[in-house]
Amino acid sequence: MEADRRGRRGGGLRRNAVWAFTGALIVSGGWAAAVFTLPGMVQSGGSARPIRGYHVVDDLCSAAKPGKFQSLYTMVDTNPYHYSARHTDMDVMSCTADMKRGATSSDWDYALIEMRANLHKSVDSAPEFTATKAAFQQRKAEISAVPGLGDEAYLAYIDERRTTSKSRTWHSARYELQVRDGGMTFSLAWSATYDDDGPKPVDKETVRQSLLSDGRDALKAIGGP
Repeated sequence: MEADRRGRRGGGLRRNAVWAFTGALIVSGGWAAAVFTLPGMVQSGGSARPIRGYHVVDDLCSAAKPGKFQSLYTMVDTNPYHYSARHTDMDVMSCTADMKRGATSSDWDYALIEMRANLHKSVDSAPEFTATKAAFQQRKAEISAVPGLGDEAYLAYIDERRTTSKSRTWHSARYELQVRDGGMTFSLAWSATYDDDGPKPVDKETVRQSLLSDGRDALKAIGGP
């Protein structure tokens, strides 16, 4: 039984890791599609927008702890993966955390939280932000504007339904907050997998509220208003 629990736990983490990688491909693939299908929308160069009070931090996970999500899940790893990079053209901060619900969670009770902030110091951040939104739209994501957050912000939700070789139907769900404020771009994403016949993940509205609350707190942690 113990070996079985360890196997199921590992399976959940692997599935979430795969979905995290898939999510990165979704965005990068959508970006490429936007470049080729919407010529003229993406241009290099341009005047950089002000960074305002935003600044790079060494550990985004510690500086911007996702409090709302931590009330829904427990951290799988007490030292989640993070990195920061400084460059004259752009500073980057990232945090990735595996989480689970309860002490005896099934595979479907795991979630991945990804946070990233870019400080664009040499080029206009707006065209890339617009292209990322277009990528979500091309994938038929549900898009909703978030007024009063930065210069522009939106939420994007995707729930992809797939059938395995064993005829089991499962879903890869991703809910993401995107914010642009001057030369700063920020994203906070939740992703999880679930089976039609198994336990369901945290409900969509709760995830939405958590993204908005933790997103605002994260922006303040890196110097936002």
